[in-house]
Amino acid sequence: MEQLTLVEKDGANYHLYELEGALNAYTIGEFQDILYAAVLKKNIVLDLSKIVEIDGSGIGLLMAAFNDSEDSNHKMYLMSMSNESEKAIASTGFKSVFHIINSVTEVK
Repeated sequence: MEQLTLVEKDGANYHLYELEGALNAYTIGEFQDILYAAVLKKNIVLDLSKIVEIDGSGIGLLMAAFNDSEDSNHKMYLMSMSNESEKAIASTGFKSVFHIINSVTEVK
């Protein structure tokens, strides 16, 4: 069974989530609640470098959290996307909408 591992770190003006594994309908449950609450409070950085799969549910989670962050005057950044996460996000046609960074030093 696929799993999603989550490591949290705080930065000066952001909260970082390092994700590893699959971001899909089977794994997003607990992370969804965490992410939705976090984007209302602070800028969020999602390190996607170790993501091996994202399905429609995972994309939906990212889109909803991104919209919530914008509505609350915060930003959600996608950092260091793996090939799999980049392909999944690009396939939606919304890649240009997201704030994509290579390093946390790019957080504004």
